[in-house]
Amino acid sequence: MKKKGICRVFFPLVLLGLLVCSGCGSRSAQSLEQELAYRKQGIEKMKEGSYEEAVKLFQNALDQSLAVIGQPEIDICYYKAAGQYKSGDEKGAIETCTALINYDKDNVDAYYLRGTLYLVQGEAEKAGKDYQEALELEPKNIKLHNRIGENLQNAGQEEKAGIILNQALGINGTEASDYREKGYSCYLLGQYDSARTYLDKAMNMEDKEAVLYMAMLLEAQGETEQANRLYENYGSQERGSTESLGDKGFDKMKEGDYKEALDLFEEALKEEGNEQEQEIRKNEIIALENLHEFQKAKEKMEAYVKDYPQDADAAREYEFLKSR
Repeated sequence: MKKKGICRVFFPLVLLGLLVCSGCGSRSAQSLEQELAYRKQGIEKMKEGSYEEAVKLFQNALDQSLAVIGQPEIDICYYKAAGQYKSGDEKGAIETCTALINYDKDNVDAYYLRGTLYLVQGEAEKAGKDYQEALELEPKNIKLHNRIGENLQNAGQEEKAGIILNQALGINGTEASDYREKGYSCYLLGQYDSARTYLDKAMNMEDKEAVLYMAMLLEAQGETEQANRLYENYGSQERGSTESLGDKGFDKMKEGDYKEALDLFEEALKEEGNEQEQEIRKNEIIALENLHEFQKAKEKMEAYVKDYPQDADAAREYEFLKSR
């Protein structure tokens, strides 16, 4: 597995929409319908590769929210940020992050995202300042150190990356995730023996992600056969995890691959005792709508609102589906 480039870390979900909505006040049913309609149109444009048009539609959707921020607005802002980045509007994405920082000086994600965008643009000094702000806000976050260190490595700033990765190794922690992330720090630094020691500890504590990191380490050391076995082991664990299937389906929806997303949601819902059932069922309906399977979506929604009558948004969506 090759190291991934810095652009991959631009997309974690973050509240980018807090300051992009115009106006304020209570939300009407009509404004919500308009917001969802613009959202759907924007997604279609993303699928077509018309990113600039998509961004405009997502902004139109956000303008309907009247400063009411919830999960739908967060979702739309994710799409908007992705559209900005894919259309080459890194400046626009930076401005969105800056607005969020002006609103909330303690938003680690906003500093991290803006720093990464500055790094992509070659503005190393600005990137460094934002990364430092993020690390000062969460100085014990080993994973954050690793993300920043890896980004700097991929940008050719090995010395700065080394400083941050070594800081990660100095953070105290005895959880499985701590050992896993320290193992990854060592992997990035090329300290393979130490990386294996940390990852062994994490795997002994049944940390699933440590299996993936160990596979990467073994591959880097030329132990391809053993690495492939671990990749397969990790993949089987992921396929067997309802939470992972739901998350994978959500990721596929964001990519516009609604067919694959639907398959993952349906597989996840076969598992009993699923704590994510309500969320997955909602996402399943969204996937069906985007596949234009409105009759099936209506049937699923009818069952959903019976099971979760307190979900007012779903009830309104059901009324919409009945009119299709």
